[in-house]
Amino acid sequence: MEHQIGKQIRTFRLRSNLTQEKLAEKLNVTAQTISKWENSLSYPDIMLLPELTAILGITMDELFESSMETHLRRIEQMLCGCRISDEDFAYAENQLKKGCLDMETRGRCLTLLADLYNEKAQGLLKQSAEYAKQALEIEPEKKANHSILNMASKANVWDWCCTNHNEIIDYYKRFVKEHPTYRSGYLWLLDNLIADGRLKEAEEALEAMKAVEETYHYLLYKGWIAQAGGDHPAAEACWDQMVETFRDSWFAWSSRADAYAKRADYDRAIENYKKAIELEQAPRYTDNYESIGQICVLKGDWAGAVDAYEHVIEILRSDWNQKEGDYITGIQQKISQLKLRMKEA
Repeated sequence: MEHQIGKQIRTFRLRSNLTQEKLAEKLNVTAQTISKWENSLSYPDIMLLPELTAILGITMDELFESSMETHLRRIEQMLCGCRISDEDFAYAENQLKKGCLDMETRGRCLTLLADLYNEKAQGLLKQSAEYAKQALEIEPEKKANHSILNMASKANVWDWCCTNHNEIIDYYKRFVKEHPTYRSGYLWLLDNLIADGRLKEAEEALEAMKAVEETYHYLLYKGWIAQAGGDHPAAEACWDQMVETFRDSWFAWSSRADAYAKRADYDRAIENYKKAIELEQAPRYTDNYESIGQICVLKGDWAGAVDAYEHVIEILRSDWNQKEGDYITGIQQKISQLKLRMKEA
């Protein structure tokens, strides 16, 4: 048996100072049965496992001596769109920290630890925002409540000292020097340089990225740099050239749609998102439909929003085999709220 359950029963029985006869008595089985378990001649009935682990003072995982790979697969599944309980968080954190001690699993465990803490942080931020909203219902003019709500919601603020990206820019400048042929590293750098208005540096990073590999991203970011510099016609020309050059890439059309959406040019954004949807192959992402849904809400098109979000659920179920979970539940609740608005309209 893969998990050597017999060996584990014997180990923890002895640690608990129990004879085979005493353990058998507690479980209402014979000592011979215990002996067979420990010698892997037979295995405990599944109905006895909860009582067995309680008597031995161990968890089910300890009894089955799950491999690190088993733990990692379980944690990866746990992080796929479901709310993480405090118990699950403690379990995952403990196993991943153990895995970090082994060089074979260290990289994977560090990634999962980062993801685990990020998921926990996002959940806490949502709770913080909800409590701040409730506080504002009682004290609507209390500045602290507004500040907490905006921080928890990652809202835009104008204080440069709080919003500049100096630290992450410095990190990615070092990163691309150390990994100069990794194209995506330049994208993370470009995003933050453009957000901070550091356009000359962004142009230099863009050309360095182009030297590694020229994809639709070059024209996309060339357009973003032009727009950040106030040259909207040049930006539009870059994005038009992008979809003309990469006309079969749904990423290119979706990226131009994002550009239009950020300009509040919603009709053209939806048109480009729909083109991207036509080109995308399974397994499809939900981003295009989610963007359409959000735009439809902004426009007061409740029916259009419902249709978009229903497509989101359909993609999750058909392409990703995600039948349930907090994310799907949240989309379903959104659809219900939109249908109520349709009735009230």
